[in-house]
Amino acid sequence: MNFFVLYLVNISERPFHFISLNLEFDSFTIDKFKYTMENIEHLPLKMERNTQVISVLSRNAEVWNKVSKFQSAVDRLILNQEKLVELQTLLNKDITAIEKAKNERRKELEDKTMTVVRIMQVFAHDKKKGKLQRKLFHLNYEFVENCMDLELIEISKEIWLVANKFGGYALTFVSKIKAALDPENVKATNKFEKEFGLNADMIKNLEEAILNFIKAMIPYNEEMAEKEKVAIKMKEFSKKTKKLLANKIDRFVLMFENENPGFYKEYHDLREDHYYKHVKETINQETDFNELLVDDKLVVKAEPKVKSIVNQRPKKRG
Repeated sequence: MNFFVLYLVNISERPFHFISLNLEFDSFTIDKFKYTMENIEHLPLKMERNTQVISVLSRNAEVWNKVSKFQSAVDRLILNQEKLVELQTLLNKDITAIEKAKNERRKELEDKTMTVVRIMQVFAHDKKKGKLQRKLFHLNYEFVENCMDLELIEISKEIWLVANKFGGYALTFVSKIKAALDPENVKATNKFEKEFGLNADMIKNLEEAILNFIKAMIPYNEEMAEKEKVAIKMKEFSKKTKKLLANKIDRFVLMFENENPGFYKEYHDLREDHYYKHVKETINQETDFNELLVDDKLVVKAEPKVKSIVNQRPKKRG
């Protein structure tokens, strides 16, 4: 659970788009997810090709199932594929309703923020408030619509402060009591409202819109963070599967090039045509099948002395 801590501080000289928001939340969650998704955009295609490989192996099980290490590698491949399918289901979880709620609350906040912004821009111009004019100058609908969620909250918070300060509205319950008992303050507030159209309800509505947007944003960002974790796990399993195919199964199949050329050719064509175009493998190496069959845990890893199936062409029959 991510908790927001929103501190209302005195306005400064900085333009709004440079103000950092004091929130206990990862503001890069969405960007991280987008970046991760870009890295796995080809994963569904790879999963489909893994399914094709598993299908070829399953149809020819009688050829290789007596080789225990080969059987173990295939079992691991199937488990990896099942895990990828499971994770893909989580990744594709429908969060449309949550996203819609967040977007609706954001649009509401944008509208209420800009309503107050326009009033304060007129006030700053008419009263020749140079510093305030510079703060508000760049704020328009296009800017607000294109800013990130947390930036919008920060902008709205600062506008709320500006409006309260220059409109003479009290920020706390105690100060509201004091202000209500001060005739001069009441006159100033009424004058501001009459002259520029800003009233206490607008301030209250803006405050509520900020809090409502934050409440709607939290579950959406949590869902996106979970999706990002799932995407990272999928990438990890994809890498494991890639290594398993290249370092184990491809080379086991090579053992049957002469014994069962039909199986070898079917597997070879599938792997070469659909996968190995994107894989760099060392060339001019020889496969030691005796070493390949030894348990990995009992072998000290050294420079591989194998030849990938991709570098070999099926022998012509006859």
